[in-house]
Amino acid sequence: MKRLLFFVIVLVLVICAGVTYAQRIVKIGDLPKSDAIINIYQVFGFQEGDEGYKITYVGNNNEPQHLYIPIELLDTVRIYTPQASTFIQNFLIIWRKGDALTQVEWFKPQAINYRLPNYSLEPFQERDKEIFRAVVDNGELVLGTEISGIAPIIRAPGGE
Repeated sequence: MKRLLFFVIVLVLVICAGVTYAQRIVKIGDLPKSDAIINIYQVFGFQEGDEGYKITYVGNNNEPQHLYIPIELLDTVRIYTPQASTFIQNFLIIWRKGDALTQVEWFKPQAINYRLPNYSLEPFQERDKEIFRAVVDNGELVLGTEISGIAPIIRAPGGE
């Protein structure tokens, strides 16, 4: 009798565990869709100055690109200094909706060696200061030098 009771209890627990802890299967087409695009970029280096940070990252075409983060907009960026998980990796996670950046996270290396050529703690040149001012005037971060009035205008041959 005890064995039968024990067997019934174990059977009930196995059936309940299978039902309560089971994963639900959802077809990919049934998942909610998002308008956000998430990109992860490897950071090659950065320059730090009184105006903020100029981060140089490897873009989609393996070309260096820049993200300017002025001191005035520093609260819109989440900056992390991981202690054990990323080793010496340095990367950006950028959320975009359309052309607007909605969220930026920067994972800095644990320790920054400013003697290396890709990390710099120096004053910025005038061109960089202009870009910082344009970003502050615009009020939102942009990738590269896509700031209106700063980026060069390239026209196709034969166009006006």
